[in-house]
Amino acid sequence: MTVAHEIKYPWYRYRPWPKRFRSDPNSWAKKQAWKKMTDAQRSKCDSFWMEGYRDTFITIWHVDPERDGSDDSCGYSYIKLTKKQREVLHNAAWCEGQYPHFLCCAKKEWDGNHVEVESLYRGLVLLVGRVLRLKVTYEEAARYATEATHVRESGSKYGGAFCFLPGYHTNSQKDSADDRQHHFEGILCNVARSILTERRPWWKHPKWHFWHWQFQCHPLQQFKRWAFSRCCKCGKRFGWGYSPVTNNWNSQGPRWFRSEPDTFHSECNDTMKPKQCEVSQSN
Repeated sequence: MTVAHEIKYPWYRYRPWPKRFRSDPNSWAKKQAWKKMTDAQRSKCDSFWMEGYRDTFITIWHVDPERDGSDDSCGYSYIKLTKKQREVLHNAAWCEGQYPHFLCCAKKEWDGNHVEVESLYRGLVLLVGRVLRLKVTYEEAARYATEATHVRESGSKYGGAFCFLPGYHTNSQKDSADDRQHHFEGILCNVARSILTERRPWWKHPKWHFWHWQFQCHPLQQFKRWAFSRCCKCGKRFGWGYSPVTNNWNSQGPRWFRSEPDTFHSECNDTMKPKQCEVSQSN
């Protein structure tokens, strides 16, 4: 389940800051702006919500049908490759297994410089564009290489895609043509998905698969939980808007005219309480 859309209430829980405090492009200055505001300007605002905050009235979820056995058969995060595209990339990876070029580092971490990594990334993009017959310009390949090398959100070291050490977790030193082909095929597929995802029209995104939508009305959900659900441990009701605890991975949420199974208050959870040690006294 992935959030496709959210319908907000028309009114604000926290109103936006005055415009002149939000217009400064300096992020550090924005953090200091709250201290400079008067009490009247801070009224109905919050220090964490510069643009204001509105509660969600209805959440529209995209429920993946899992047709191919995965939890992203629609290609919500990345576009799905066709059988023909995977076959083409598999054949393109054969050359890397026979004549290693991209997987030129036999270690676990890249020991080269940034220029070498960017050059290899550009080659990857141009290679994928050629075998899949996509019109990829040199500027697009250069941008992809720059982002993959310097703009790294995961915090991992650049050039990791070009390191090859079979059996990363087992530290196996086995190096064969089949292992290199299999490894490089996965790299080519990742690059292809990134290129094709950028070119996907907005109206083809799976979040517009309305036949896969599931609606969650938050006020109705809160009412059903408050009116019908009871704690399975203490038997008391839940307060309005209370978020209970459950150990059931397949919970269906609040129901009409009956309580949710295996749902309880957080303070009623025995696993959160410290265990009492029994002290035996010997005579």
